[in-house]
Amino acid sequence: MPQHHEGLVTATLAENDHSAWKALRFRKDLHVVNVAPPPASGSEWLTEGFRFRPTNVVWLADPKGSEEEYVGGLGHKARYAVRKGLRDLRASAMTLEHVEKITHALAEEWLPLYRASLAGMAFAAPIVNSPEEVVGIGPDVEMLVIRDPDGNMCAGMVTLNDHRRGVYTAGLYGERNGLRGSHSLSRVLHLALMNVTRAHGLPLASAGWEPNLYGHIAKAGLAAYKLSMGFRPVPRVALRTDGSEDVLTRVVHDDGLTPPLVFFAYPTWPPEQANLMDVRLRAVAHPDKNTPFELSVFGSGVESLALSAAENVAVS
Repeated sequence: MPQHHEGLVTATLAENDHSAWKALRFRKDLHVVNVAPPPASGSEWLTEGFRFRPTNVVWLADPKGSEEEYVGGLGHKARYAVRKGLRDLRASAMTLEHVEKITHALAEEWLPLYRASLAGMAFAAPIVNSPEEVVGIGPDVEMLVIRDPDGNMCAGMVTLNDHRRGVYTAGLYGERNGLRGSHSLSRVLHLALMNVTRAHGLPLASAGWEPNLYGHIAKAGLAAYKLSMGFRPVPRVALRTDGSEDVLTRVVHDDGLTPPLVFFAYPTWPPEQANLMDVRLRAVAHPDKNTPFELSVFGSGVESLALSAAENVAVS
């Protein structure tokens, strides 16, 4: 029975339900089919385009030894965008703050920006709804804040100093309406994230975790942005055991979502469980033929799961 979750329609099959897959593969009202728990080997599922993936990923990056070394290690476009963002910040007389203790007043000031940033996302839902919930995230919650010359908050990023795991994490982000695109505020804040990570003496910066399917709540462009900023996706279970699991997945259709649908799969199966932090996941995409998205941003190893010509005929 397909499950509906905020616009995403998923069917979950057992390992021996291969005949059921043949009945589902041409349903245009179905987005994703999972096989869970996954079999010990992919066998015939792999020949049908299924790939092993973690259900959630966390994005990690090395802050390097200095700001200059980190920025210098980015690709040309990202390096230019970060430096331009810094120039724009200074030219506009905006200020950047690192707040090590979130107050009720600061959370109250930030919440409208957070809500504004979610407003354009079709299936996004707020994780926090009140200043009390922001402050109550935990004792190690901090914030990176950009203010205009009048002292008003333009953008803010809630962060977590997870010193026990050695990770400084970017959490929830909010930005004032009308600023997106005119200033590279998120890039400036992610650069600040690297600098604070380094100042705390932590070895890893994180851009947070997400369900490992882009095109639904999170879009492929978000994954591309994080890759451009030096982050890489790692199975979330590498950092914490939280109910995340591995499944076999096949994208069927992207109707009603934002193409392309992309997820990150293990390059080999089974993965080396003792070294999940070192697993380099591979992008798998189901592109719509009309999407303007350039899949090359995911690297040369991106794998396409577009319908074959024979399947397209069967669907029509």
